[in-house]
Amino acid sequence: MAIACTVACNHVNDSNICVIEGNLSGLEGDGWIYMTDMWNDSEIIDSVEYHNGVFRFEVCADEPTKVFLHAGCFSDFTVDFFNDPGKITLSGSVEDARKTQVSGTPMNDAVLEMHRNLDKLMSEPSFVKRFEYCTEYFTKELNDNKGNAYYLSLIQMCESGMHPLVLLDYMESLEPYLKGKAFTSTLKDRLECLTAVSPYMEGSDVRPYYIDMEYPDTEGNPVRLSEVVSKPDNRFVYIDFWATWCGPCRAYMESLKETYAQYKDKGFEVFAVSCDKDIEAWKKCIEDDGHEWINVRGELYSPEWKAYMVNGIPTTILIDCSTGMIIGRDLIGDMLTTKLEELMH
Repeated sequence: MAIACTVACNHVNDSNICVIEGNLSGLEGDGWIYMTDMWNDSEIIDSVEYHNGVFRFEVCADEPTKVFLHAGCFSDFTVDFFNDPGKITLSGSVEDARKTQVSGTPMNDAVLEMHRNLDKLMSEPSFVKRFEYCTEYFTKELNDNKGNAYYLSLIQMCESGMHPLVLLDYMESLEPYLKGKAFTSTLKDRLECLTAVSPYMEGSDVRPYYIDMEYPDTEGNPVRLSEVVSKPDNRFVYIDFWATWCGPCRAYMESLKETYAQYKDKGFEVFAVSCDKDIEAWKKCIEDDGHEWINVRGELYSPEWKAYMVNGIPTTILIDCSTGMIIGRDLIGDMLTTKLEELMH
């Protein structure tokens, strides 16, 4: 029996009803499953009883949003999807939410197709080609799905890959009800803040200058970023926000060492800012891995990290020393090498 539906349909008919029929293994006996609006302050939309993992929702979908299901005492199990009109089939296991399949309506089928395509694209070993392929793919998806909830989800996914000014322009095409979502407002605010620390875009009034900071090096001596940027021999400074415990950060360090060796005598410098709390582990990693660039240690969620919109690591910033402007963000591996080749010639 469904209870407490908090969203009223404007016109009750079959065309704006979303039916979700689920079957989750590992969900034994009787209990309750809750549907929550991910984009509206986690408001509960509805709840239904399940019996040995089988359940059925029937909710209004005249304003589709991204929702997630939360299964009773299985607090770690959540699965997200779109409650767009039609019949949705949900199957899987509470023991592995990542393998849960959600299909049957246009937006949810689009998500499945997107993941299939991304799996193919991510097999490309080159960072540069992978970025180009993904940018081309997401641009097409955004242009083909303007305005709907899937479109809003795509904008969020592209936050670390597309320029925020481009994404803010896309947001103008959102359907009116989505513009009023708490999630949309938060995303828009974040993108607007990102414009100040993202590469300059031609035609924009935003001039993204680097933000100064000072942290201690491995000897405890304070090192100020502005002193590194203003050093006569330096043409480009690469800020690398990282940590020894961050697998992805460590994974690309070998390629960064190669890039540094190739370009350090041509005016390329690295200003690596770690958020490690264990100072000795940080020092040991630097010594063992041979990080010959400038190494300093800051604090996660410090004002400087927040100013650079570091929401996850690794995050990288490339600065043009001649202007003090940010000319690259999240350039890793051969993406950085390609950019430096372009700049150095």
